[in-house]
Amino acid sequence: MFDKLLKIIRSDEFRVQLAELNDNFFNLKQELHIRDLLLVLFNKYHSQEGIRAIAEYREDPEKNIRIDLALVKRAPKEEILIEFKYHFPKDPQIEKKQSLKKYFEERIECNYLISIVCDGNKDEREQFEEEWLNKETIFADRYSKDSEWREKLEKELKPLGRGFESIEIKVNKPFETTYHFFILEREK
Repeated sequence: MFDKLLKIIRSDEFRVQLAELNDNFFNLKQELHIRDLLLVLFNKYHSQEGIRAIAEYREDPEKNIRIDLALVKRAPKEEILIEFKYHFPKDPQIEKKQSLKKYFEERIECNYLISIVCDGNKDEREQFEEEWLNKETIFADRYSKDSEWREKLEKELKPLGRGFESIEIKVNKPFETTYHFFILEREK
């Protein structure tokens, strides 16, 4: 089932709708918006096959733990549990701490971690924000011109799982933005 989600992430339809999300929610961290877009597209194409994407899924009804996204097969019953994280290259969680590593190690309920790192053209973003906002967001200052953050994140995450993949999606609406999807599969 997870391969169907990856196919959606790689699709032109997702890239186009991601550009729309960025255009409308440029001033927010977009973790939930992206998760919800993936849920809608997954269900649009696969619910008739007896599988669904479900947000805020309770893996164990006895515990108050919600998983960001579950891919659930009705029969035979099967579930894939996915956590999402959203950052910018210069967020403290990426620059200084190994918080994504720690989070994945501690969140044993999930099968996958999808870490989305948003980067882009700082000057374009600042110009757009200056035009439309009373006060600029902190996001432009968290962009990075080098790829050191990427190498650090890959080095931190690759050893944690049995599968690691990265997908890069560029959009130009309302300004140049690159979404880096780092996908980590837990060892079974």
